[in-house]
Amino acid sequence: MKIMHAALLYDENGKSLGEKYGSYREVTVNSSLVTIDGTQYYKLADRDAYIKATNISGRGRVLKRNTYVYATSKRRADYTVLRKGTTITTYGGSYKFKNGKRYYRVAGETATNKRYVKVVNFE
Repeated sequence: MKIMHAALLYDENGKSLGEKYGSYREVTVNSSLVTIDGTQYYKLADRDAYIKATNISGRGRVLKRNTYVYATSKRRADYTVLRKGTTITTYGGSYKFKNGKRYYRVAGETATNKRYVKVVNFE
């Protein structure tokens, strides 16, 4: 599976191992989810470490208003409009860009794989 958001590695108790895997890295994980302290994780197949499930499989969120998809804080990724009421899969936590606004990473292919939607559009 592909990691869509930079992910920390955790042990079986949910404590950080201090290692980090970058975005768009391919990893082999067990298909079943493991719940540790109420948070879902995937267990890595090749070692005794866990990655939070939202960094790989994402979380569906419903848009509260129409929005664009951005590549940077100033530039749109494309000119499609995502409509209010649509469920969009977001990955990991939000990013804070230089303009001070927060964005979620969303799936989609562009030359640089950068596709973001403003957090405020989901609230």
